[in-house]
Parts: sequence; structure tokens; C-alpha cells
Amino acid sequence: MNQNRFTALLHILALGAFIVSGSPKINAKDIPKPLASLPTETINNRLVVVLPVAHYELRMVLDTGATSTALFQSSEHEFADLKKTGSAQIIFPALDESVTGSKLEQIDIKFGRHIYSPKELLLIHKRPPIGDRLNFKFDGVLGQDFFMEYVVEVNPKNQTINLHPKGTNLRRYFFTRTRLTLKDTSPYILFKNKFPWERRSSKKQLLLDTGFPGLMVVWNETHFKLAAGSSNVEKYKAENRGIFTRADFTIGKLKFYRAPIFIAANIPIQAQKRDGIIGANVVNQFHHVIDFSNGQLLLGASRYNYDRIDGTFYVPNNETYIFKRFASESDGFKVIIQ
Repeated sequence: MNQNRFTALLHILALGAFIVSGSPKINAKDIPKPLASLPTETINNRLVVVLPVAHYELRMVLDTGATSTALFQSSEHEFADLKKTGSAQIIFPALDESVTGSKLEQIDIKFGRHIYSPKELLLIHKRPPIGDRLNFKFDGVLGQDFFMEYVVEVNPKNQTINLHPKGTNLRRYFFTRTRLTLKDTSPYILFKNKFPWERRSSKKQLLLDTGFPGLMVVWNETHFKLAAGSSNVEKYKAENRGIFTRADFTIGKLKFYRAPIFIAANIPIQAQKRDGIIGANVVNQFHHVIDFSNGQLLLGASRYNYDRIDGTFYVPNNETYIFKRFASESDGFKVIIQ
């Protein structure tokens, strides 16, 4: 990987963020037996499970932002023996770019003794710039089509993923529930929090994108103007210069304090009407369930606590950035630039 490109595109800062949560301790043994249970690992802040796909052993990322389950060509795996049935354009939600790929014949993906057969498995052709920008250390993604078929439970403490039948409701076993609103097959979290650059709270529509390794990116002209100041907007846009800051917000009953947030100057084409994305960092530290069939994200906690989470900060689209700290004042906002 080109080190200069990596440094420019993926910024990693050692930052603290905290979550206050609490619930009675729940015995995981009480949760209904799943269809399949497999070990997971975290690679570049993404949850990865190793699975037999056809005759390959592949590292697959849980990616609620990807519309389809897909494989990625690489020097390690060309997948030349897999039959192609057509072409496809593949869009990456966190990147302002789409790439050309192929549709593959139906292939089995094995979760232990359980088999998942995607109706349309995609192959992304070898393309080094995409590999650099996503910092790939995996062979493919399990996309929204996968999440439409199962209730997916992840326990990071035990490093396991459990697949439950579609429609299984595990609400009673978890501390807090956040509604997921599906648009086609894309999951959105709708919440009303006041960001520090706002004068009043507003409704926000963010895509739950577990393929993005950071915590939150805001894509919204109004938010960027408020955060940057109207006199800086055009200058920052021309420089592709976003704003990194910290903010408090709540998802369900979990309160995130001083959470790292990036406000982008330029909005990707595929952002459409969404206000941004919520990434893997929001869920990875919790025992959680992503449940498309019941429209819910379940998050657990074992006790009242004040937890430090990974504060790593990722810039998705070639941006540079400035850091701003916002503080509420009676006569407006005080902004400190560092």
C-alpha cells in the first residue's frame, strides 16, 4: 500500500470517547439457540468472520452499508474459476466512488452446518486505489442481502457471531432498542440530538454502515455551514477540507460523550438525502443485535458503567481537516480552533 496515500486518506488519532450505560446483567445462555455460531475477529476496526465460500476460506466483513454480498479480487484470490453471469456497478457508501464488478453464479457460504446462498453474489474486480482507500485486510463483505435473511447477534466479549432465523425478536435480552428504518434494504437510524454547532435540536437520518470503521460522518450542507461559518464554506469546499470535532449524542439509552465526529465539506453522490453515516465504532464494543426483520438495533450492557471506547478517527474521502471545539455560551457559540 502506498504510504503517502494511506496517510492522506485514513487519519488515525488517539482520542478518548466515553459511553454511559447500564442495565441488569443478562445471562447470554438465556438467549434462544441460534442457527449457527462462529468466531469473529476485529481487523481495522471491522468485524470479520472466516467462512468457506465455494472452495475458498475467506475473511468476510459484516457490512450493513453494502447493498450486496461481494467478493474482492486480490493478488491472493483472483477467483478466476468462479462463473460470471453479468456485470454490475457497485457503490461504496463511505466513498465518493463506484466501481465495476461482475455478477457471479449462486454460491454457497457456509456458517458451520448452516448454508447461506446469496441470490446475487458480486465480484469487485481488482482495483488498487479502492484497496488503498478502504485499507482492505479482508476478502469480501456480507451485505444488506445477508442482513435481510437473518437476525445477526454479535458478542465482542466472546468474539462470536450468532445467526438467528429472520423474525426472531431478542428485545427482552438487551438493555436498549433503537429503531432501524429500512429504505429499500438500507438501514437508517433516525434521531433528534442537538449537535454543538446547532442552536436547536434537529432530526437526523444516518445510515448504519458497519463497513465504515469510524464512529460518525456528517454529510449535510446546512450542518457544514453552521460548523465552518459561512465565510469559510467555499474556501473549505475548494480545499476539500472537513471539520473534525467532538460531540455528545444519545442512541437509545446509551449516551456517547466527546465522541469523534467528522463533518465533510463535500457530499458524496451516493449520500442522497441521508445526513451521514454511523459506523462500526458505535456498535463494536457492545453485545448487539442487528435485526432488519423487526426494524431494530439492540445494544447491551452488563452494569451501570462509564466506558472508554476506541476514539479512532477516520476520514473517508481524501479530505484534509481542521479541528474545532464548540462550547455553548449564553450569547451564542465560542469556537476554539486548534
